[in-house]
Amino acid sequence: MTRGVPIRLVVVLVVVVAFLGGGLVVVPAMMMMGIAGVSQDDDTGGVSTLSCSPIAQTGNTDVVLTDTQLANAQTVIETGVSLDVPSRGLVVAVATAMQESTLQNLNHGDRDSLGLFQQRAGWGSERVRTDPVASATMFYTGGRQGQPGLMDINGWQSMSVTGAAQAVQRSAFPFAYARWESLAASLVTSVVGDEPLGCERNAVGANLPDGTIGDMLQVALEQQGDPYVWGAVGPDAFDCSGLIVYSYRKVGHPLKIRTAAQMMDNSTIIQPGEERPGDLIFSALGERGSAGHVMIVVEPGLAVQAPRTGQDVKLSEYTIDNVNNKLGRLNASAFADSRQPAA
Repeated sequence: MTRGVPIRLVVVLVVVVAFLGGGLVVVPAMMMMGIAGVSQDDDTGGVSTLSCSPIAQTGNTDVVLTDTQLANAQTVIETGVSLDVPSRGLVVAVATAMQESTLQNLNHGDRDSLGLFQQRAGWGSERVRTDPVASATMFYTGGRQGQPGLMDINGWQSMSVTGAAQAVQRSAFPFAYARWESLAASLVTSVVGDEPLGCERNAVGANLPDGTIGDMLQVALEQQGDPYVWGAVGPDAFDCSGLIVYSYRKVGHPLKIRTAAQMMDNSTIIQPGEERPGDLIFSALGERGSAGHVMIVVEPGLAVQAPRTGQDVKLSEYTIDNVNNKLGRLNASAFADSRQPAA
């Protein structure tokens, strides 16, 4: 399902702010260009490129990787290649390291966690866990006290990236890895294809579509971990339809409807197997067929949702039976500007 889409580099005309402990910087999405760097006029009146780093788009925010982060990603990938790990496993590993440490070889963490993968003391000595090659090897093959690595997980190749990562890491935030899948795929494509990381290689392998739908899904995925609150439409809490309203509004495509029932009434019902990213899943169907709950398809079989009171925004697997739930695609009538976003 992965396909390449252009990665965009930014001419930075604004002050960059620290993000995630200084490991990343974020830049407002301004003045996007196909290939550009941070540039300035030289003494001859020309333009000289000062720096150029890959940027991962997450909703309306650009995440810029440092040289150190790129080098650590390359180590994780090349270690996996040396162990004959399939490309999908490399994506899992990079997404995991991005979530756990923002691809930084940390000498601290929660309790005794250390390194790129924030492995606990039972996985190995401090020296081993802070050695990028050794820690990546353990992620793939297992820890020193029998902790299973990715290659030990039965059926990992058929799992979602976030599911496979969680099977190894056993995180308290099991779906957090999903937000880094497209960035990880781009880095694997670059390294495995022996293409330079940086200005010469400007491609992101993404399983989300380009354009409004992909941007909307990125926003929705970034809300994972925020609580369900009935009637909430963000930015820190959501109900099921509120998550959809918020995500579309953040990418400049506001809805003029609010509830799951209204969304179903303004959708074209589609059959299982026809769904694509951005389509909606309607459930808790009443006697008259109106919807009481709604989720967003991320990819066939996987959806992001704000489930119910006591739970947080998360990714969930789904099946469709056309009795208890139905698939729908929002019509132009649902949008305030009367334009249906292209998928």
